[in-house]
Amino acid sequence: MAPDIVFIVNPRAGGGRTRRRWPRIETILRGRIGSSFDVRITEATGRATDHCREALREGASTVACVGGDGTLNEVVNGYLDEAGRPRNPEARLAILPIGTGCDFSKTLGAQNDPATVARQLAGGRSRLVDAGRFTFRSASGTSERYFVNVAEFGSGGAVVDRVNRTTKMLGGRMSFLLAILRTMPRYVNTQISYAADGGPSHSVVVNDVIVANGRYFGAGLQPAPYADLEDGALDVVIVGDLDFRTIRRNLPALREGQHLELPGITTFRVRRIDLVAGDELIDLDGEVAGRGPIRFEVVPRALRFVV
Repeated sequence: MAPDIVFIVNPRAGGGRTRRRWPRIETILRGRIGSSFDVRITEATGRATDHCREALREGASTVACVGGDGTLNEVVNGYLDEAGRPRNPEARLAILPIGTGCDFSKTLGAQNDPATVARQLAGGRSRLVDAGRFTFRSASGTSERYFVNVAEFGSGGAVVDRVNRTTKMLGGRMSFLLAILRTMPRYVNTQISYAADGGPSHSVVVNDVIVANGRYFGAGLQPAPYADLEDGALDVVIVGDLDFRTIRRNLPALREGQHLELPGITTFRVRRIDLVAGDELIDLDGEVAGRGPIRFEVVPRALRFVV
């Protein structure tokens, strides 16, 4: 049987910052919470999902993620079952964000101070928020995964792939900026077709497509400044057939969330969007999750977070 609280810790998050900081964090948590929690370290990709499933099966009432957006994505995929239902509807998720971007925590308002997190865990307050589910082509035909913050394909998928293949020691903001400047000049825009909520199909040439539950990505950029975690919908932002110079010139507007009125940007809100989009890399909460997006849809009020 698991303790009441299980911390899932990714020591590689934030370019290894979590490994260096965790001993001090654990000491603070033990002093505030006592010894009644368990720590499970992620040894490899996908282990946070396994740890979350195991903790819930063993009776844990709170699963706390210590890491970045990618670690949280794995935890969420362990929290929800194949039908999009919580494995334990009363169980809570918590975040102690230490990672490259930690963008979901900005929308949720999660804190990275361990003493504050300990107080929140003791407080008992929680908040139900939406999740997203996406379907993509895989070797077995089609596969599904959940996301909690932002899904993206196009140039953004290529940028995230570069970030994750290089050092993150410069921090999130600089890591993403350098990846944008190195990847975008060579990216070739692509044609896709999409249908929103079962409506008519639209064919467009795009640089990037963002499907957002949260407001931030790329270590503080605001692609979807009006996204709401509790509205039962996803915010879609389509960056059209724009060249690198135009995108680079408008990066400050993207950082401030002031880009939606720019020429070439289309935005709308959906419960489901179906796509024909070729073999594009898919970025899911800051991790490359596959290729060939087929569908994104909202899973309303699926996740119970400590607040």
